[in-house]
Amino acid sequence: MFRYTKLCEPILNFKSQKIYSWILLSVLGIIWGSSFLAIKIALQSFQPVQVSSLRIIIGFLTLIPYLILLDKRTLYRRKHPNYWITCLGVAIFSNAIPFTLMAIAQEHLSSVFVGLCMATIPLVILLLTHLLTTDEQITTHKIFGILLGVSGTALLILSKEGMLQNPLSSNNNIFVWFCVLAPFCYGLGAIIIRKAQPINYLEFSTHSLLIASLICMPFLILFGNFPMDANYQSIMATLYLGVFSTGIATIILVSLIKTDGAIFISLVNFKVPIWSTIFGTLILREALPNNFTTSFILILSGVLICQINKKK
Repeated sequence: MFRYTKLCEPILNFKSQKIYSWILLSVLGIIWGSSFLAIKIALQSFQPVQVSSLRIIIGFLTLIPYLILLDKRTLYRRKHPNYWITCLGVAIFSNAIPFTLMAIAQEHLSSVFVGLCMATIPLVILLLTHLLTTDEQITTHKIFGILLGVSGTALLILSKEGMLQNPLSSNNNIFVWFCVLAPFCYGLGAIIIRKAQPINYLEFSTHSLLIASLICMPFLILFGNFPMDANYQSIMATLYLGVFSTGIATIILVSLIKTDGAIFISLVNFKVPIWSTIFGTLILREALPNNFTTSFILILSGVLICQINKKK
């Protein structure tokens, strides 16, 4: 009996770790999925640039104590100039630009619509990886998956429901394209991280948020006329975006990368649009796009097909 227990112990530990990883992944999906709801509430009192800038700065301040507790040496450890250039790229393409684009877009588009557009991130990453690196080749089934995902995105963009205004009017086309541009920014940020392969992801993420905070400071000062009558909900939503959607989400992300790898993390892209839709329809009472079901099936089918690995 003792021998049987010793033999089963690694299997039980593995199963426990997997359950723990799936729980963390689900929590990450909820946190990121709810960020679209939080952005919409924060915009009731603050300007888009203020929301994105405060989110980044608060996220950076959230990570500092955690990083110091784990490794105090990071405060004075010297880095190669290429390291800081990589952090700058991630700060621009993974934080500053997409956060601002999403906040601006949500002034005119529903959180459901913006959240569903983020489901195309894995497809964008695959396409950019093929174009910009030699790490991954496009196969027939991946081309088919990309075409499915692009078709779903096109249907979503052409939908007329679930918007605050008609997205196809000349005045609002720009905000729809912001939702298309944001995943491309995230894709570029992911490729930069992939090519850099940082040893300490938490340290790397903290430094990237530091640079993103420095980039946002001038814009925050430029748009620094904060409303004196900002409501409590908007303030709490902005704090939530910084502490949870940026700071704590980064800690969870780093933890999962270390234990399960980047491929496992990509599964969160299935959860984020689902939760953004749930929060948007139930709490904000937003209408679903008229092509919601077809678009959702096409986008997620494309992502699933692209994730298929023919090797054993």
